[in-house]
Amino acid sequence: MLPGASIPPRRRVGWTTRRSGCTIVQSPTRPSHEETNLNRRSPSGLPGELSRRTAAGGRIVGLAAVFVALTASVAGCGFFSSGPTPAAPSGSGLGDSTPAAITPSPSPTPQLVRSITLVASLGEPKDATPAGMTWTGIQATAGRIGATATLVEPTTRATVASEIDKAATGGRAVVVTVGSDAAEAVLTAAAAHPTTQFLEMDFVIPEGAPSNVHGLVFDEAEAGYLAGYVAAAFSRTGKVGIVGDAATDAATANYAVGFRAGAAQAMPGSTVSVGYAGTADAPEKGRTAAATLIKGGYDTILAMPSLSGIGAMRETCDRKARFVAVGTDAWQVVPDVRPCLIASVLDRYDTAVGTALLALAAGQTLPQQVMNDVSNDGIAVGELPAEAPAGFGAGLAQVVATLKNGPPRPTAAPATSKPSAPASALPKASGA
Repeated sequence: MLPGASIPPRRRVGWTTRRSGCTIVQSPTRPSHEETNLNRRSPSGLPGELSRRTAAGGRIVGLAAVFVALTASVAGCGFFSSGPTPAAPSGSGLGDSTPAAITPSPSPTPQLVRSITLVASLGEPKDATPAGMTWTGIQATAGRIGATATLVEPTTRATVASEIDKAATGGRAVVVTVGSDAAEAVLTAAAAHPTTQFLEMDFVIPEGAPSNVHGLVFDEAEAGYLAGYVAAAFSRTGKVGIVGDAATDAATANYAVGFRAGAAQAMPGSTVSVGYAGTADAPEKGRTAAATLIKGGYDTILAMPSLSGIGAMRETCDRKARFVAVGTDAWQVVPDVRPCLIASVLDRYDTAVGTALLALAAGQTLPQQVMNDVSNDGIAVGELPAEAPAGFGAGLAQVVATLKNGPPRPTAAPATSKPSAPASALPKASGA
């Protein structure tokens, strides 16, 4: 996790409903549980790279496969240093300890997990939503560990609790949910079925939850860093911006911390400004925030994975500017913005759930919070345009290699003559 980043309560779009749209979800206060990074490469056979897109599409590239021949050393590059692991952010419960490394391997008689049930609506497109990617990861892993995989798509909120309880009744069962809609039902079922393991994707487990409930979360600051690096490298004006959901939104703050640092890495002296839609569920307000930034000369924008973010994407396209998406694959989820999409920095739900399932199948005990990032293939960058700026590929390779080698985690280097905003600062509405 990048310095100053945290995952307190935030509003996110789960992308788990059907064609009618998205569901805004609310995470509870971040607990003081141990947060662990399953610090390992994707096991062979898991979908470490998604398949090539059709016709006009690009492919999603696993960061481990990018420029593997290049050195991991980035001494003197500004943002990174080879110093010790920084202290954990406030509220993480880690103190000064390094996140534990867990290297799962299937049991010789892999029956520690007999059934895996995903209780979620995949939504459309099925292969690009968080629930869809989670299901892909479950299917890819189930055969390796001798488990059966079942998808349950509740038709109403009222049936969610009963479906979760039903899925939890079998021996050596694992129940998987996405987002916070099922959180209360999961806590109830976990207390009633203490031998069943529950994996909640992109959800921070509340303090005091049963020990068989595990939250698989993603390092938003690290994703923001990659997005900032890409955005600044493609900017023609040296001015890049973020359309965040709200000034009090922790996800926006986390993305912004990384984005500022990544932009400064790619283009020292670049200007970063953060605009706010004020909410996650108002596309028209996202449009207004994007328009304000673009009118001010900010030609490359980071757009959030929310309804407001979709509005920002479309306004950016309408004004002939470009953007980088985070969280979900904007190419698939919002196909009409493809002409102005540079790349998506993805949360790899498929890899994250697959790694956790392999650990459970190997008889390992999962912590209640598991952080997914570049080092364990939990975050990946989509294929970039062929017209990438000169030297961009080599620079990105250095960044990827450094992130991939953590821990020790990336740590801020001494300030230069033109420092970016301090990592601990919250994003501001004006330029940095």
